Amino acid sequence: MKLRKLTALIAAAALLLGGCAQEGALSDNLSDSQVSDSSYSSSEAQSSEQTDVSSENQSSDTSSSDSQESESSADNSENTSVTDTSSDAEITSAATSAPAPDSSKEDTTTKKETATKPASTSGSTPSAADFSAEWKLSSTWNDGGNYCGGYEVVITNNTGKSVESWTAEITVPSGFKLTSQWNGIFSVSGTKLTVKNESYNGSIANGGTASFGFNYSSPKEFNPSGSATKINGSAASSSSSSNNNNNNNNNTPTATKKPAATVPAAKPDPAGATPVSTHGQLSVKGSQLVDKNGKAYQLKGMSTHGLTWFPDFVNESAFKTLRDDWNTNVVRLAMYVDEFGNGQCYMQNKSGSLALMEKGIDICIDLDMYVIVDWHVLNPGDPSKYTNEAIEFFRYISKKYGNCPNIIYEIVNEPNGDVSWDGIIKPYAEKVIPVIRKNAPDSVIIVGTPTWSQDIDKALNNPLKSDNVMYALHFYAATHTDWLRQRVETCVNSGLPIFVSEFGCCDASGNGTNDFNQTTAWLNLLDKYGISYINWNLANKDESSSAFKTSASANGNWSTSDLSQAGAWIRKWFRGEQ
Repeated sequence: MKLRKLTALIAAAALLLGGCAQEGALSDNLSDSQVSDSSYSSSEAQSSEQTDVSSENQSSDTSSSDSQESESSADNSENTSVTDTSSDAEITSAATSAPAPDSSKEDTTTKKETATKPASTSGSTPSAADFSAEWKLSSTWNDGGNYCGGYEVVITNNTGKSVESWTAEITVPSGFKLTSQWNGIFSVSGTKLTVKNESYNGSIANGGTASFGFNYSSPKEFNPSGSATKINGSAASSSSSSNNNNNNNNNTPTATKKPAATVPAAKPDPAGATPVSTHGQLSVKGSQLVDKNGKAYQLKGMSTHGLTWFPDFVNESAFKTLRDDWNTNVVRLAMYVDEFGNGQCYMQNKSGSLALMEKGIDICIDLDMYVIVDWHVLNPGDPSKYTNEAIEFFRYISKKYGNCPNIIYEIVNEPNGDVSWDGIIKPYAEKVIPVIRKNAPDSVIIVGTPTWSQDIDKALNNPLKSDNVMYALHFYAATHTDWLRQRVETCVNSGLPIFVSEFGCCDASGNGTNDFNQTTAWLNLLDKYGISYINWNLANKDESSSAFKTSASANGNWSTSDLSQAGAWIRKWFRGEQ
């Protein structure tokens, strides 16, 4: 009996000592975390700190609370106490009203605390990556058991400063091969694809972008969102989009415009008629190109390659064959401005470039065809770099030919790089257009749009105020598919006058495999809306987009054996034989 009493007394004493020790330890912890102020009572200090801690915990845990909503209330309660999100008042109450936990509970709490701490920080905002990479899927297909596709990759500089060069490193499947590429210097080694900037797109301002693209073939599926991408040695944040929604979220026009009324189409030309005598001075009515009688009229034809690179194709026999055999009504004369400082381009060869341009215009006038005078800005992508030269050129041509009904002016071909519509292209056009209007007040003028003349929606949101202006759209059928066609429909239905002054049946490099199914989808859409289109290119260069084999003569009267795959296809299309 005495032994039992003695045991009870010893247990009670141990319990009392344990409680005091726990209370003392808790008091020490609270005094360390609280800001002491002798003018505050203990209850005021506790109330003040409770408010501060609650406020701090609400702030720090806001982002993580969303991830916890699906958990049970019991789990929430447990995780909250473990990660110290309860108030000091609750902690004090629990410590004084319950016995100290035994060692096994302390071990369990420690393990849970370690396991749940990442949850409390996972919702916090990570530091932004120096670069981001947006992967724009153009299309996918299977060929010989391989996975094939194409991507346009847009790099954004988030470093806080400009960079003068960039290198992208991308993890790819073993056996990955490039079938075509553009706007970069590419190499594949094992499972690493490396892309370095070209001379013209290495500089990226802070917040600015640069882009490159490629088509590929791979024995295994390639998923860039699941692959490691590094830009200049640091991990880049990646996002991806498919054809059906590419750019729809970010680039859907915000302007609301009443669709233009449909203009009746002109009747087919009678046998033996020539284009300009029949249709005269063209103009723009709503979203459509119309002839002298106010009827919708569609131009279809070929673009030269660089005039000074393939000068032999600028001849009467070639253009006459295009008119009479290919059933076209327009030729586009592409005069490169400064392609990588090439000595044959306008900036280094003004007299030679002008001579070929005038020769081409004169031939078209003699053949009663329409002609597009193309200031072919590609590199550099910023047209404002040569604003003064453009003004000088267009002043000369418009003064010489006046209000000649044959001529259409294309004042910038493909703006690209970090070039915006509002900040660069539109102000450039507002300087050049008045120069032409002084001498040719009624001529149609085509203005290129951002991203190699794909972002026509930017012009829709902030159009030029000049009359008889159209906006260039360019596409290459194996690269630009449904997503860009959807943009065309949106813009034309909103009243934007569109002119496809360049397209190809292959990919955006001007090379690679021709995709005639996609080309058919494109041209059917353009015919539906009466949108004019010009095929690239009238040359015998060894590339997919050229209309002729390298062995073909430039002198017209071509046989089918002279035609490339693309040339044979587009000729049949123009003749209505596809």
